[in-house]
Amino acid sequence: MTEQISPGTQDAIATWLGWLLAVSFLLLFWNINLLPRTPLDQREFLRVLHDSLGLLVVVLAALRLIWFVKGPRPAPPTGLPENSFAFNRAILATLVTTFAVAGLVGWFYAWGEYHREIVLFGIKVPALLPDGEAVRTSMGYLHSALSFYYLMLFVVWIGLGLYQHFRYRTGLLRLLPGSRV
Repeated sequence: MTEQISPGTQDAIATWLGWLLAVSFLLLFWNINLLPRTPLDQREFLRVLHDSLGLLVVVLAALRLIWFVKGPRPAPPTGLPENSFAFNRAILATLVTTFAVAGLVGWFYAWGEYHREIVLFGIKVPALLPDGEAVRTSMGYLHSALSFYYLMLFVVWIGLGLYQHFRYRTGLLRLLPGSRV
């Protein structure tokens, strides 16, 4: 695209996608923390919410990745070296990619669970895979591992953002999913 944006800012679509993804993921993360603390017989609503929010995060992450490629490329904030800015954006793109992959793996895990009915936003979705211990176990472990991986990426991204703030005076607001990058 040829849209001109000033250094240190991104376009409105990237900003909206960033906010929607961040809010959706924070709700999903809240749900993730509630699930193990809830008695088994009271988890049905939380599972439906988890699956539905997971789908929303996957879709928003995919859209954000498409916009990373197709949208206008933001220029680094004034004073921030191009390489440092590119490293920050690469970590962010990897984090968003991990959200999408973890969500897709989560679907295989859900389909592999025994006699689990998958409901998305109130609509029953047929299983595309047969119930099976191999699918459930392998996809469950991978889904969990990716969760730890995106938490690690988030910490690295925040750490780099803090370093860039203190070293290059780029501002802390750029760590929020707003128009600043």
